[in-house]
Amino acid sequence: MGSGISSPYFGTLGKIEEWLTELEENTTIDKELNDFIRASLYGSYYQVAMKDNVDIYNTNFNRDKPASSIPISKRIKLLNTYRAYRDFLRILNQILYNRRSNTVSKQVNLFTTNIDIFFEKVIEDLDLCYNDGFNGIFRRRFSLRNFKKSFFQKSLHYDNIAEIPVYNLLKIHGSITWELIDSELQFTGLSLIESLNELKDDSELLDIVALDNSTWTTKKRNATIDEIIENAESYCSIMGRIPNISDFVEGYEKLQIVNPTKEKFKDTTLNKTYYETLRLYANELEKENSVLFIMGFSMADEHIREITIRAAKSNPTLKIFICSYTKMASDIIANLKSDNVNLINFHNIELINPFDGFTLSKFNELILTPLFDNIKSY
Repeated sequence: MGSGISSPYFGTLGKIEEWLTELEENTTIDKELNDFIRASLYGSYYQVAMKDNVDIYNTNFNRDKPASSIPISKRIKLLNTYRAYRDFLRILNQILYNRRSNTVSKQVNLFTTNIDIFFEKVIEDLDLCYNDGFNGIFRRRFSLRNFKKSFFQKSLHYDNIAEIPVYNLLKIHGSITWELIDSELQFTGLSLIESLNELKDDSELLDIVALDNSTWTTKKRNATIDEIIENAESYCSIMGRIPNISDFVEGYEKLQIVNPTKEKFKDTTLNKTYYETLRLYANELEKENSVLFIMGFSMADEHIREITIRAAKSNPTLKIFICSYTKMASDIIANLKSDNVNLINFHNIELINPFDGFTLSKFNELILTPLFDNIKSY
């Protein structure tokens, strides 16, 4: 599950990884300006994918009443995105309840590169069972051994035991709810995001989202790193200084997330967690008769792409469905092509791209619900 799943509430990252990579390679500007542009790029990531998680947490979705402070257009996007997640998880849960085989566990693995809290919020609102890698009450610590736990319910009168459906939520790129404390990944909720939301110096960052939107409107393309640098120089010249954004950078760097750059990591703990989670992903794909649905993900992450294609080649019983938001699926095809992958050569990979605007809601309506109805008919 990629960032497209949380759309339209959260925006996608656009060319941010490309911009950060090109900024790293740029030697024509001084370090202070380089740091300011980097902070502005991270600030745009924070604005489109992190800041508004507080509204998800504070909304009572059972009453469909987001906070009145949220603009109406944003409320509609929040409710629609939440409902898509809710229907997806609810239908999957019903499918698992109808699984009659005792040799196969009633579990679904949710591998996601998203760092937002939609999955956690919806799963808890639906009162479903899940493993998120954390254990504890006062100090919730992360460990991979906390995944793959099964849950069983014993009846009160006859002691009959039945396995309960459970979700394994594996956040490959980390989460805004994670914090590194005493060299351990710990769950601290939205405390870091709330602290960042209270800062004022992020208002002095260059608004790269607005710059990119303006470039797209006028020139029908994304902004280039040269245009971003030019705008940053002009912005700082008008202000008469390079803004001091040290408080924002300090707060941002506490987040345990994989930043959208080729370098990706800032500490070995997150690096280790990332690769261990990918190992679990690879192991699941090697299992006989596994099915993988890829949604909201353009296959741009080279590590995930490589593991997925390798599994498709080595496991003939694996079936992969790649869902595309657009009918052309040009981003997915281009990213696969970068590894010389042509889907025509794979019997077990199928592209699902029926029309433009194929969202999670449409997936639920056109694929998941009919699948469940077909299972019930037996």
